[in-house]
Amino acid sequence: MDFETLYNMADSAARSAERMCSQKSYGGYPFYTEEYNRLLKFTAEADPAVTEYFRFIDLREDRDPEVVLPTTWPSYAEQAAGSLNSLTSYLQSKLGKKQQEYEQIIDLIRANLRPAIYEDPAHEREVQNALETIFRARNLDFRREQAMVPYSTKRYIPDFTFDRIGLAVEVKLCKDKDRPKLIIDEINADIVGYGGQYGRCVFVIYDLGCIRDEAQFSGDIEANPNVHVVIIKK
Repeated sequence: MDFETLYNMADSAARSAERMCSQKSYGGYPFYTEEYNRLLKFTAEADPAVTEYFRFIDLREDRDPEVVLPTTWPSYAEQAAGSLNSLTSYLQSKLGKKQQEYEQIIDLIRANLRPAIYEDPAHEREVQNALETIFRARNLDFRREQAMVPYSTKRYIPDFTFDRIGLAVEVKLCKDKDRPKLIIDEINADIVGYGGQYGRCVFVIYDLGCIRDEAQFSGDIEANPNVHVVIIKK
């Protein structure tokens, strides 16, 4: 299994484990502990040196949530989330330079977009403006609404393009209950349109409380190669 695939799997598991901890649903820790061990095993097959820095988490029966006192679940859950995050960072360091830059842009969006927006936006342009400010503050090499991508009889203009790494970033604002379904249709059309010129696409969705299940929403979209969905909750 290649490092990019392992990184994507570890990153997804780490984010889910973090949500488990933030929602205090600690009883799910065995799944993430097993997932960490599984991913570490795959990583060791590709890079034996990883075992110098990481250890498998003990999966003895005394960690079964049906046996262990609930008061100890948080520590096990946090250990699983922390281990997955550390493994994700290690795998990110193994990616090629362009892939690393791509992942760093995603991390930048996740960490900074929500704090950059003080009031609920009424229009997508407000989210775009905040994102442009974040990109400029990091001196990133990008263009905003300048690249035109022809496809059949249509012309697509991504919100942001990073030509050197072949990345298109598109912003969506989700502010009412009917919007998620429409966004999915828009994203599917954009993937086809952008794909002829950009090898990677990131869809940033600023959600005002309309998307209930992030994993379900993103799953089929991210099944497309090199397509990533970043959902930012208000």
